[in-house]
Amino acid sequence: MSQIEAANPLAAGGLQFERRRKFRRAMRQTLLMANRNKLGAFGVILVIFILGIALFAPWIQRYDDLEQFQTANPRFNPTANPLDIAQDPDIGAPFTLDRWENPLSSKHWLGTDSYGRDIYARVISGARLAVIIGVGASIFAVITGTLVGLISGYFAGKLDLFTQRVVDAIQAFPGLVLLMLIVSVMDQPSLFLTVLALGFLGFAVSVRIVRSSVLTVSQSAFVEAARSYGAGDWRIMMRHVLPNVLASVLIVFSISIGAYILAEASLSFLGLGPADKTTWGKMVNSGRVALDLHPWESVISGSAITLAVLGFNLAGDAIRDELDPRLRGR
Repeated sequence: MSQIEAANPLAAGGLQFERRRKFRRAMRQTLLMANRNKLGAFGVILVIFILGIALFAPWIQRYDDLEQFQTANPRFNPTANPLDIAQDPDIGAPFTLDRWENPLSSKHWLGTDSYGRDIYARVISGARLAVIIGVGASIFAVITGTLVGLISGYFAGKLDLFTQRVVDAIQAFPGLVLLMLIVSVMDQPSLFLTVLALGFLGFAVSVRIVRSSVLTVSQSAFVEAARSYGAGDWRIMMRHVLPNVLASVLIVFSISIGAYILAEASLSFLGLGPADKTTWGKMVNSGRVALDLHPWESVISGSAITLAVLGFNLAGDAIRDELDPRLRGR
């Protein structure tokens, strides 16, 4: 309890009333936005659901994602000679893997894969990795792109010309090809290096968008007024220009997450993702060898990728619609 609340009960009641009023107003505005953009609200719900899974993955995973389940082999014959084992391999192993078990069992909710690993545990583990990679790559791309785009757009001239030619060179390569080239030169792709590679791929887009906003803001009257009062370039950029382009930065950040998740899934499907981690792309690739008879691994992991990308894209579009006055209320 604050000193004001302790000294004056009436003031304390007034503060509590004001807090409740602000909370009700925030909830009312949230419901209005959800009603105005139902697809965006659905995307936000998906994002919250995926973030919740990623956050609580260690507690809801049930099993280790690399654990191989096996049962005792009733046909095992410890006295079998090599010729008998060659004729009937099943008698040579004391245990058999619980391969390709169907979903909806009490032990394995989503079944098992070809190595006897629990698909549910692997999907949950993949969700956590997808969020880490998507958010991490987006943060890296937005921070570096905002810094370069801010300097390039504000100072313009030869510096801007040089920066934009470098960005042109990066964007001239097809995105997936450039990403495969970056990852393939690594000795063993790790989670950190994958995030950096994806962030580098999105760096050019962030530079373009931030630079475009900076060019508009830097010609505003309040920037000219700050210059006339003797404010330095860095002060103007940090205090006047940057706060007015943060909306564009937030839009780029939110929309890019889904693209990074999809790009990482593509890399993992091709065998270029994090080598020591369970990813949705690896699961799609692993399940396709028996897609006709046991489609669950590929279908479930592919559905997870679809829902994650759809959720972040819809949520990003909703944020853009709310922050852009031209699109608000469309």
